[in-house]
Amino acid sequence: MAKPLSRLTRFTRSLLFPFAFASACAAPGTPAAASPKPTGASLTESSVASSKGGKKLLTVPEARKYMLALINRDRATQKLPPVELDEGPAQAAGQRHAEDMARNGFLGHWGTDGSVPEQRYSEAGGTDYVQENALCFTDQRTRTLDDRPMIEAEALERSEAMFFNEVPPNDGHRKNILKPHHKKVGIGVAQPRGTETELAVPCFAQEFLDPYGTYAPLPKKAKVGTMVRVEGDILAPATFGGIGVARIPAPKPITVADLNTRRTYPIPNPYQMYWPPGFRTPIPVRVDGKHFSIDVPLSDGGKPGLYEVSVWARIPSSPDFIMVSLRTLRVE
Repeated sequence: MAKPLSRLTRFTRSLLFPFAFASACAAPGTPAAASPKPTGASLTESSVASSKGGKKLLTVPEARKYMLALINRDRATQKLPPVELDEGPAQAAGQRHAEDMARNGFLGHWGTDGSVPEQRYSEAGGTDYVQENALCFTDQRTRTLDDRPMIEAEALERSEAMFFNEVPPNDGHRKNILKPHHKKVGIGVAQPRGTETELAVPCFAQEFLDPYGTYAPLPKKAKVGTMVRVEGDILAPATFGGIGVARIPAPKPITVADLNTRRTYPIPNPYQMYWPPGFRTPIPVRVDGKHFSIDVPLSDGGKPGLYEVSVWARIPSSPDFIMVSLRTLRVE
């Protein structure tokens, strides 16, 4: 028997619709002030690959590990567990975005091809939910990337400090770093070639993950009105909540000037939620222990676009239902 609508309303209001955040950094060729050396890092001065002019330099793999150490140092200040380095889809998505920003001189969460974080993550093969921090310069100049960059450790320290030292109400990066339910992070690192007149400045993307389930594949493309099966297993300690479907316009190229005006990316709200039996729902989600499945139509009023399929769950560290999977597919 369906539960009262008032309970459904309270349930819906408890869903968390998050944002992704971006921040500016020093323009290329403009040295930034030094920041204090962090403690608790896994890379020490003796393990740095090389140095130049007294500056500690890291390869990209070393830079990722060092940034991970900085992130976990900051999480430890709030007694939060460390996150692990994801070297799969999250890293690939972050690298794609960091290279795009560094090559074109912009900062934001949309790419020059119109892509958004969850789309880049899905296209890299990701199935969980990703939340992105990004940092780059914004002079809108096209540059050639260094295919073997050496990254100053100090640049990583400054960048993480910019994120973590934010103060309310403009503290989205800090909040993202400190979310208790994050388990992994993929890190993108890109840097243009330095020249005689310009210092090389790196750009970064942090892609935080909440892996609380395993999910059957979705098609990459579909026709409007197609029924698709959303199926998977929610892993303890999480418990299944519901399925959402959202739609945004199909991605198209965006000018760099426009990209530099976009700082905050809101994750789109579902136009339709589907619940287990007992809630008012157009189609009930079949739930058997940790397993769930449902066949849902891809039609937001018959409109094409980039459709986003989300899985929601409750975890012990959050009183609300949170998104634990967000995948995209093109619907024509």
